[in-house]
Amino acid sequence: MSVPTTSSPLNSEYEDEFAKPVKNGKTYENPKSFTNWKGLPNFSDFFKFRFKETDNENVPSDKKILDVEIPVHNITSSDFKSESDLFATWLGHATVLVNLEGVTFLTDPVWADRASFTSLAGPKRYRPPPMKLNDLPQLDFAVVSHDHYDHLDVDAVKKITDLNPQIKWFVPMGMKSWMESNGIGIDGSSTVTELSWGESVEFEKDGKKFQVWCLPAQHWGQRGPFDRNRRLWSGWAVIGENRRFYYSGDTGNCDSEFKKFGEKLGPFDLAAIPIGAYEPRFFMKSQHINPEEAIGVHELIRSKNSIGIHWGTYHMGSYEYYLEPRDKIKELMDSREDLKNTTFVTIEMGRIWEAPDEKIKNL
Repeated sequence: MSVPTTSSPLNSEYEDEFAKPVKNGKTYENPKSFTNWKGLPNFSDFFKFRFKETDNENVPSDKKILDVEIPVHNITSSDFKSESDLFATWLGHATVLVNLEGVTFLTDPVWADRASFTSLAGPKRYRPPPMKLNDLPQLDFAVVSHDHYDHLDVDAVKKITDLNPQIKWFVPMGMKSWMESNGIGIDGSSTVTELSWGESVEFEKDGKKFQVWCLPAQHWGQRGPFDRNRRLWSGWAVIGENRRFYYSGDTGNCDSEFKKFGEKLGPFDLAAIPIGAYEPRFFMKSQHINPEEAIGVHELIRSKNSIGIHWGTYHMGSYEYYLEPRDKIKELMDSREDLKNTTFVTIEMGRIWEAPDEKIKNL
């Protein structure tokens, strides 16, 4: 087997067509073209959210109920297999394990019991990962969308690198120094490639070439008290010879960019799109899409198949009923006759999703 390799960022005919983040000194900002970005909530918004809104999350404390409502199917690397040239499994929250034409990669690997800087406080996990870190298959690369704790788990990143010494990490601008400060990409053959929106690199394995794209997202970043927006946020696309995958990361509804993704890089065979942590809207709208907007993303990027993620795992502090994201996606898709030739579903953690045979699907 040949050793996977990457090249420097590619010059692409599409690079200048995607939005660029605004760099203001040491910090990044969403561009003015993101007209749905209204900024982060202020103190008044936080007061209203915390004291005047009703929290309808209502996650049961009874594990038996959760085992029925949000099942977790334990799997190992030997279970992660398929005859399909594109298959994936949801490992909880925004962590998706994907095999696309023989290359295996992860999105935002997070295994922590709490998505926080401390184990004593912060969003607590109420559904366990279906796969242990030691049970992961050999990984070629991983993509990280941004530095929030529910998307960047330092212990998981370190462990994954130890288990996969040749892994390639693809991260947004400003993230490489954080990775290196945690020992990633310094020793051994693991590497960290830092990209900005619209940039791509070529990844090669066993004679097959793939493009890994860093794409715009409407969000923000912060990991400590003094580093807000010091590191960029992004979505990602992986383009193979025959199959195409898109992962949005966390994002508000920057619909003009989603349309570009579909036009320039689509149609996508599979997309992983967030559907949770969206209520109340006045507080969450700029940074998180809701199920209706998620279907809009699915449509604009021309996704043939999408999986709803970013729900059913952590107490994220949003106020929608804990099963509403799943139920709403089904209800909305059932009502969309114009999307009947596509799928947007939720899958149980640890279950294998396989790309449908196009010949059968088009009959």
